[in-house]
Amino acid sequence: MIHPNVQTAASASSDAENPSPSRLRGGTTGWARHIGKHARTIHTESLQALLAAVDAKDPYTRSHSLRVAAYADAVAKRMDRSVEDRRTLQAAALLHDVGKIGVPDQILTKPGRLTSDEFDVMRRHPQIALDILAPMKFLAQHRPLILHHHERYDGTGYPDGLVGEHIPLGARILSVVDAIDTMLSPRSYKSAFTLDDVRAELIAGSGKQFDPRVVGVALDWLDETPPLLRHIATRAQSRSATGSGRGQLAKDRG
Repeated sequence: MIHPNVQTAASASSDAENPSPSRLRGGTTGWARHIGKHARTIHTESLQALLAAVDAKDPYTRSHSLRVAAYADAVAKRMDRSVEDRRTLQAAALLHDVGKIGVPDQILTKPGRLTSDEFDVMRRHPQIALDILAPMKFLAQHRPLILHHHERYDGTGYPDGLVGEHIPLGARILSVVDAIDTMLSPRSYKSAFTLDDVRAELIAGSGKQFDPRVVGVALDWLDETPPLLRHIATRAQSRSATGSGRGQLAKDRG
């Protein structure tokens, strides 16, 4: 997970250009470690800036990506994914909505259903995310998960209409956990759902919107009602928006 207390990119760049003698004593290996450390710092700060920009666009989605990353890791761990796969998935979860930077505010925060034209604009956000992240070569493994997290298991999703196992597993996990957090959260266009409502929606979408195997694992996790999830659901219910639309909650607006 991204840690808030990191060095500034300017400081990292300055240190990299003017390394101290003690850093050079380690020879080539020590210098490589030094460069790697500061490269990671710059990467981290780049990602933090993108996340802050997404949060600034839509107050309803503040911290949404952090929760999705936590849920994704919990589900992936239950599916016995490797540590490396889980790290990639967590980072992709943090960045999955970066493309919404390119969606107009009046669409992103519109109360009620989107028109067909507005939804066409919303559907572009995965590709916009790829365009934004393209210069960041260190995210090569993450991009397919970000691009395809709105694909549907039955092939009716976007952007490419992939079907079933042709959708990357990480993207299938993201699809489920993104929907879970969207349903549990009040938005400009809907009220927060109860945990029972979330379970019902996942079951209804299994084999259609969602990978049945991922749904089964997610339901087992929800049945345990982790303390964090219970707290989020209770708090969301207490401050839930008055919007009544359900038609575009997890399926279209996540």
